[in-house]
Parts: sequence; structure tokens; C-alpha cells
Amino acid sequence: MTPTATDKPAFSLDISDRPGAKVFHLKGRLMDQQQADQLMSSLDQHLKGHEGVSVILDMAELVYMNSTGLNIMISVLTSTRKAGGQVLLAAVSQGVRQLFVVTKLDTVFPILDTVEQALAKLQA
Repeated sequence: MTPTATDKPAFSLDISDRPGAKVFHLKGRLMDQQQADQLMSSLDQHLKGHEGVSVILDMAELVYMNSTGLNIMISVLTSTRKAGGQVLLAAVSQGVRQLFVVTKLDTVFPILDTVEQALAKLQA
């Protein structure tokens, strides 16, 4: 069964290394400052000493995000750009994508269907 926004999955984060990028696999619900701190701490740790590394946020298993989550995305973008990298979003669910469209952040973040497409865009 596919999780929905009414389920209460906890937020979790896995990170994988791909050529030229760190892929942050976001899972569950991204909604509060504690989750923001977890994500930003992991991001800072992985960007340190890796100038120019881009970040792909894999949202295939992110079932819900609110305005706090959007603020977190902007913080990720700012930190990554300061380190000389780019941020791309991949596999964004329709509900989460709508949040980006309504706030016009879809014009700031490239949104691709898969992590592989995001990696190809970085290498283009």
C-alpha cells in the first residue's frame, strides 16, 4: 500500500554519493524545525570540503511537506549555492509538486522525474 499524507510516517533521510552529486533521499513528512535541523546538519557535513558539489533531493518517498518544509528547501538551496553547487529536485509527488507550483518555487528549483534525469542534467 502506498503511504498517503494522512499517514504519519516519521521523517528520515538517507544520503548516497553519485558522480558529481550527493543524493539526499527524503522520506516521510517534512514539517518541523527538528527535521530541518537534521537535514541541514547532514547537508553541512556533506558539503564541507566539497566545493562545487551539487545536491539532488530525491522526494520519491516524501509524502508530505508544509511551509516549514519549503523554508528548509530554500535553506538547502542557499547553502549549496554558497558552496558552489546546484540543487535539483527529483521524483516529487503531485501533492508536494503543487506546493512548489503555488509558491512559484518551481521556477527556482529544477524538478525532474527521476534521480537519473537529475544526474544527467548536472552532467549536461
